[in-house]
Amino acid sequence: MKNADEFKRNMKKKIKCPFCEKEVEMGIELNVLKNLNPAQYFHYPHIYLHGDPLHAIICYIDSELNIRNTGVIKSIEISRDHDTFRQIVKKWMNLY
Repeated sequence: MKNADEFKRNMKKKIKCPFCEKEVEMGIELNVLKNLNPAQYFHYPHIYLHGDPLHAIICYIDSELNIRNTGVIKSIEISRDHDTFRQIVKKWMNLY
């Protein structure tokens, strides 16, 4: 089995969710990083979905994978269509 480092690059530090206070370690998939141009690296938005009730941390990262700013998203709507469901399952089945 391959390890997670072959699929994602971890952020420089763990952060504590401002809503539920869970400490999380986030990472960005390497295939996403490879497709960014340098202009997109400046405060690139990334979302970490978790918890009960379901909520998300949104963070903005720089080209060095430092987290520059964070926020909490409590209002989440998920499209109930086949393509979205398929993509959620695909993300869920990722090796990391």
